[in-house]
Amino acid sequence: MSNEVVLHPAIEAGTEQRSEFLRAVALWTFGGLSITAVVSLLSAMFIAPAVLRNWVASLLVIYGSMILSQTLARRMVYGTSKVGGFVLGTAAQGVALGFLLFIAAFGAGDTGQGFQIIGYALAMTVLSTLAMLVYVTNEKHEFSMLRAGLSMVFLPMLLLMGLQLVFPIGGTLGVVIAVVFVAVSVGSMLYKLNFVVHSMSTNMAMEGGYELTLGIVVLFWNVLSLLLRLRRR
Repeated sequence: MSNEVVLHPAIEAGTEQRSEFLRAVALWTFGGLSITAVVSLLSAMFIAPAVLRNWVASLLVIYGSMILSQTLARRMVYGTSKVGGFVLGTAAQGVALGFLLFIAAFGAGDTGQGFQIIGYALAMTVLSTLAMLVYVTNEKHEFSMLRAGLSMVFLPMLLLMGLQLVFPIGGTLGVVIAVVFVAVSVGSMLYKLNFVVHSMSTNMAMEGGYELTLGIVVLFWNVLSLLLRLRRR
């Protein structure tokens, strides 16, 4: 008699097993966001103020952090060094995010308004993520066209996200680009949530938490960028 454990996508698992998987994903997501938040604050206080004086160094740090979280760290999470990859990737994302937080809080000189905008962006990100979670939880959706579109535009969007921190695009064009980036990140988050809830195996809670962490951070980044551009108009 075989003792092999049969793994099912979460949607096909029993109610108890599925609930346990979703709780584990939520815990890993919370942990990932906590790591990113702590590192982003440290980056905003110590790394960004020093590095932003040199645009070459700034791009190297921002792009290096983004690429690390999206490539090497992700492979580690899906491989054998799961915890190490998870911590590395979420921390690297925080290093890059710290630059945007520094610019938001101190770039325009009005620190109080900067922190207020960060709070608005955080609230909008949380509420929109919860709304998308409710949408995908009710039934499985097919996002094949959305996936194809994201595969073409997501990487260029990440590159422009970093570039605009150092060389911001102002005016109407900057706002339009920011709106497009928010739409792309919403689509990406919707696809990730749908994939985690309906397609991931029940033993992939850490992988699901990692994907959601990165998706939420990208969404927050673009929402905050849009609000900052609207403030400057």
